[in-house]
Amino acid sequence: MFAGLGLFFFAMHFLCVNLRRLADQKLKRRIARITSTAPAGLSVGMLMIVLTQSGTAAVFLLVGLVRAGMMTLRQVQPVILGLNLGAGLIILFLTLDIRIAVMILIGVSGILYAFGSRHKEHVTGAAIGVGLLFLGFQIMRDAASQIETQAWFLQFVEVTAGAPFLAFLAGMFLTILAQSSIAVAAVMIVFLQSGLFELQDGILFVFGANIGSSVLMLLLSASLSGVQRQVALYKLGFNAIAALVLLPMMYIEAVFGVPLIVALVSHLSADPGTQVALAYVLFNALPVPVLLLLLGPTADYLQKLSPETRAELGAKPKHLVSPRPELPSVVQRLVELELVRLLRLKSEAFQSMRSDRGSRDLHASLEAASALHKTIEETLRDMASDRSLSVEEHGHVDLLGRILYLTQGMREALHALGADVIHLRKSRPEMCFADSAVEGLDAILNVLISVARDRDSDTLEVLTRLTSAKGNGINAIKVAYLQDEQLLIGEARSRFLSAISLCERLIWLFGETSTAYGRLGLCQVEVLPSVFEQQGAATRLRA
Repeated sequence: MFAGLGLFFFAMHFLCVNLRRLADQKLKRRIARITSTAPAGLSVGMLMIVLTQSGTAAVFLLVGLVRAGMMTLRQVQPVILGLNLGAGLIILFLTLDIRIAVMILIGVSGILYAFGSRHKEHVTGAAIGVGLLFLGFQIMRDAASQIETQAWFLQFVEVTAGAPFLAFLAGMFLTILAQSSIAVAAVMIVFLQSGLFELQDGILFVFGANIGSSVLMLLLSASLSGVQRQVALYKLGFNAIAALVLLPMMYIEAVFGVPLIVALVSHLSADPGTQVALAYVLFNALPVPVLLLLLGPTADYLQKLSPETRAELGAKPKHLVSPRPELPSVVQRLVELELVRLLRLKSEAFQSMRSDRGSRDLHASLEAASALHKTIEETLRDMASDRSLSVEEHGHVDLLGRILYLTQGMREALHALGADVIHLRKSRPEMCFADSAVEGLDAILNVLISVARDRDSDTLEVLTRLTSAKGNGINAIKVAYLQDEQLLIGEARSRFLSAISLCERLIWLFGETSTAYGRLGLCQVEVLPSVFEQQGAATRLRA
């Protein structure tokens, strides 16, 4: 049984890994497009939980789509409702005997995975994951019939028998450990089908498993804010509504003998495993109609409860939004505009180094830059794979990729420089180097932003002089080193040398970026106003 459990969790992990590799930019855009209506969102949510087998993993995938600007909270809400409905259907499906189909699926997908096309291995890998998932469950089911002969288990059943609250806590605790209420509920179905527990205990166990997933979500989102917390709180609210309705009903039925939940599932099926699966479905379906009617009010309330952070606002693309234009030249120009925003986020990082809350604000700015960087990178990757591009257009895409690569180096250098600057300010507040370095580098960066925005040849020439090996930037660093290096010892000296090196690297990166912009030249921009008008009209239509 332990081997079956291990195979079950391995299959969940293997399935999620292959699905993540399939989740490229095109798939994310497709998901965002088809979730524009509530019924479509429900369907997508049900499909996501079938594929990932983990509500927590699916929810955090949705968080990534929202943070990338591909979905809104209003679009995510029906998907979360679909996740819960799909989880119930999975549990119900597990009660069926599909052993032959599972064996065929593993055989076919395994052969294709080993000898098929490398381009399709993520698809066949996901199919193997699904097959192994059900195989692991089947192994657990077969082994459960033998566990009832073990003395230690019989003693455990005697202790928990007639203690439904203990079964509820056990389900909640095991879900927090396993990070999947589906897996925990599947184990209880095995036990019930083997006659090891009473139906009432099993129902409360799966109710506890659902509450455990909410507790897990709350724990994972405790340090989160903004959109991530909004999505987590919505998932938590869903389970809270179901618990507030169903747990009192279970109490009334147990104490006063009023036929409610146990009577309902017993009437629908005679199989104990199917009965507890139906109770799981009931828990995950009850709040759906109510929350579907309250999509707008709940979204407004969550946005007030956890407003978007500065990092999330900065991470959302403002130009690379759906629907995107088809002309490659227009998309390239939109990428250029997003690159300007990316450079401005680097300037915000310098601004955070000036404040007293430097470390936290710096992290927020660089986190936003990282998310926006990923969106631009995926767009450029899609463009590079377009065979209809001309040689000149491919050259432009390569230059944009070069600029994006250089901005990644800036982000890494800024992260390290921020730590050095904060340490130097605390250890040697009399030194002026930290403030001078921040002001000087930010000034050069703002010239670079002007070049990226306007592509003015005179400004480009000024930036070239500033960032050259004998320019003002490098000379200022050398002067600072000669003035202060004799005054420092120990860790302060090593931090100072590290900061000097990082400043020189940033100036070099600014210079290389300016060179790339010089090679990129001027772009056609007269088509952009009509593109923005079309995007604005599409946004208003969706609203």
